[in-house]
Amino acid sequence: MRKRDIRIQRLSESLRSIKKYMLRNGSEDVQEPCDPGPATPSHVFEAGSPTPHIFRGMIAPPFLVPALLDAISCSKYAAVSVVVPGEADVYCAKAARDGGGIILTNDSDLFVHDLGSHGAFSLIHQAELRPNKEEEEDEQIACQTVRLSIFRPKELADRLGLVDLRRLAYVLSRTREVLSLPEAVTRAKEHRDIGLLRFEEFVEEYATEPSITESQTFSPESLANFISYAPSLDPRVSELMLQLKATSQDTVYMYLPYLIDDPARSSAWLVSTEQRSFAYSIPNHLRNGPHERPRTIIAEFHRKGDRILAQQISVLSSDHFHTQSSEHLARLQDFLDTFADYPKHVTWRAYALEEVYRWYLNNSKAPPSRETMTRLMTGLSTPDSAWEDVHLSAQVQAVLYTLRMTQQILAYTISTTKTKPPKPLKKLASILGSLPPIAQLIPSRSELAAQMSTMEIETCGLDHLLDLLAGRLQKEVDAEDAGG
Repeated sequence: MRKRDIRIQRLSESLRSIKKYMLRNGSEDVQEPCDPGPATPSHVFEAGSPTPHIFRGMIAPPFLVPALLDAISCSKYAAVSVVVPGEADVYCAKAARDGGGIILTNDSDLFVHDLGSHGAFSLIHQAELRPNKEEEEDEQIACQTVRLSIFRPKELADRLGLVDLRRLAYVLSRTREVLSLPEAVTRAKEHRDIGLLRFEEFVEEYATEPSITESQTFSPESLANFISYAPSLDPRVSELMLQLKATSQDTVYMYLPYLIDDPARSSAWLVSTEQRSFAYSIPNHLRNGPHERPRTIIAEFHRKGDRILAQQISVLSSDHFHTQSSEHLARLQDFLDTFADYPKHVTWRAYALEEVYRWYLNNSKAPPSRETMTRLMTGLSTPDSAWEDVHLSAQVQAVLYTLRMTQQILAYTISTTKTKPPKPLKKLASILGSLPPIAQLIPSRSELAAQMSTMEIETCGLDHLLDLLAGRLQKEVDAEDAGG
């Protein structure tokens, strides 16, 4: 299956999960899961632990990976951690193939990759803690020993009389558990295609070189320069920049994270389309020279109605781009000056809320009520909480993540180009550089409630903040009415 098909399939599965959740729990009410408390080593390494009922069928938090990357970048592992574009499987497989070692993963696809004669992998969810005997009665078990099951694909293939496990994986995937393992091994030795998907097409996903686009493949060596500049990029942004910098394809693809929003409403990502168009235009206007080809279209994949479709985002012209640079800078600077007394994470969240509210006004839609905005900013749910709250939260997340994307694209482009950025862009990069880590920027409800309870003591409080927002937006409405 081609990479684009896989990405769309994953987004579609997330959409189906949301719909199933709504069918089970009703489309009006939102069931709030209880807080399980802080994780311990036993939570991480508890083999085969069942998924709590309240989480079954739900999609993963949209920004879990960026949050983990933020945490790693601030840890002792930062110096030995690398973020790669595309899927990490191929890079891990190459490292194991070249130098041996064990890959720690939860991805069973490593059975199919070529890990070489000395490469192996272990599945995280099968790991077990082995505490010392005197610690067995303690509730908090110190992580003394971790027991792992080691899989060596080359040895397994040899035992089964196969060259490798790729054709066996192909047979098993096509027969959908109809065949027993011995029957599947026999079929794998026959070297026959099954159904419409040819074996050669199946193994494209497990190529020995990483493929980022539909038409071009890159060796890890050719990506060394790119990766050396890219540790601070989220995977999706990393893929975007690689397409812009290292390919000549006409259309560049961006697969936005699936936001947990209301499927009955327009996609939450729509509120920040204009800002992302600006972000996508940055590399076009900070090129090293004519040899770097400008792009005109970004195909952005996200939910549209009940399907996952591509929205064509046009890259801004030079005049429009420079105008927007100044406008974005002025609006951000004015907002941050107005809310300078508030904690950074609160200020940025309020900025996103203002952007969402403005989008509703500009599109002649009824904006969220003050009560809904209060619940959003405090993280406190009430009996009135519904999918309206979920959708507004997703829209705010869309704006916040778009700001993060803009910051990363801007920082990477400035650091890798010889073209001196205009002053507005340089200043904008400096302001966006103050964005907090995403775990603070988009916290859980319980974390948000804790943040805001502290703010009530330290500052003028939420009512004052919402009054400031209302006053700013009313001035814009009055100015438009006067101009009209």
